[in-house]
Amino acid sequence: MNSHKATILGYLLVLAAGVALQIKALTRPDRFPSLGRVFTHVMQSRTGRVGIFVAWAWIGLHFFAK
Repeated sequence: MNSHKATILGYLLVLAAGVALQIKALTRPDRFPSLGRVFTHVMQSRTGRVGIFVAWAWIGLHFFAK
């Protein structure tokens, strides 16, 4: 397995974990916050908004730019 395939596999594992956590949050809302609730909480501060913007820009730069 080369480094490119390992990186793609790592990102897919992170994505799968995120989907699993979201499903868990929807089935047990008293124990786990949903992704929407997490983003609502994060976006209440300026630091959170800047962090979301930087993360979004990083994703765009690395996945959508050629």
